[in-house]
Amino acid sequence: MPTAARLAGAVLFGLLGLYIAGLAAPFFLEGKPPGSFLPASVIIGLYLGWTYVGRRTGNGYIAAIGTGVTTGFAFGFLSLLVVAFSLMIRHALHNRYQGLSEAIVGIFDLMITEGSRFTDTTLITSLFVGAVLCAWVTEYVAQKYR
Repeated sequence: MPTAARLAGAVLFGLLGLYIAGLAAPFFLEGKPPGSFLPASVIIGLYLGWTYVGRRTGNGYIAAIGTGVTTGFAFGFLSLLVVAFSLMIRHALHNRYQGLSEAIVGIFDLMITEGSRFTDTTLITSLFVGAVLCAWVTEYVAQKYR
């Protein structure tokens, strides 16, 4: 059921996804992320804000910290999954895999390889602090517009 908290969570985390995508762009090879990265980051933020954060509001600001941190981890994992899947498709089109199972395992290898590039303290701090702040604002909206 749509609520003000779900809408606020979706909008805030969508904007956080946009910000993190712009902040992460220089860490890709040649300083250019895959074309699907920006829209995927925004969609991931919208989805997590609506389904996860928006549903878990109303429990107080301390609980919102846990929700924000969990959402930050989920956002990072799903973003890496999108990047790795995009690279796996590119590698598969160049016949670098022998079969489907090798391509699926290749996604997780690419997630580890690509994830090692994003170990910048500014990026990680921005992700988690931004996620906690967005969860707090969503909690505020949930309490105000009950």
